[in-house]
Amino acid sequence: MGLAKAKLWNMSVKNPTFTEVMFNPTDYGIDRGANYAELDVPGLKTPILQFVRGEAETLSLALFLDGSDARQPVKAALKALRQFVCIDGELHSPPVCLFEWGDVRFQGVVTSLKEKFSLFDPGGNVVRATVTLTLKSYEAVEVQIRDMKRSSPDRTRVRSIRDGETLAQLANEAYGEPRMWRVIATKNNIDRPRFLNSGMTLRIPAS
Repeated sequence: MGLAKAKLWNMSVKNPTFTEVMFNPTDYGIDRGANYAELDVPGLKTPILQFVRGEAETLSLALFLDGSDARQPVKAALKALRQFVCIDGELHSPPVCLFEWGDVRFQGVVTSLKEKFSLFDPGGNVVRATVTLTLKSYEAVEVQIRDMKRSSPDRTRVRSIRDGETLAQLANEAYGEPRMWRVIATKNNIDRPRFLNSGMTLRIPAS
């Protein structure tokens, strides 16, 4: 199997295009974290930590560009990388980028692109450079909401009927609205709501 080259994909166009690196990185790093609020409670030794939200993952890597063997400037390679921090006229923002190499598929936006030039041809053109990239993970809002709904826990409660209780009373207890008794009836396949047996168990869906 031949050498697999790392690729940077432009995911913001209809037909994604990629830029292949000149040389694979020698290493890369991924930072992950979570955001917690500190709640001070008098008398406790340490504050209570309350989870607030997740934080964007960060990918950092350095790419080596070298055209000295062919005595060619690396202008084109630099331009291809700079597109990920340049504002796209149609998007009004830089494109979303996908870094793909081996087991890694990291989608995000480039928040930092640092260029260091170390070799030049007689005309002063850059023939060797190192580009350090930092990407922050990105996922569209609609995708996050869709996935959040898929993983939301089932908050359905179970309730035993007491003698004389009606679905309207249960609906008022659960939702503050007696007219929502049909929600409970539908959930429990009840077609005769006036006839409830004491002790029967009903599922009360979340509002």
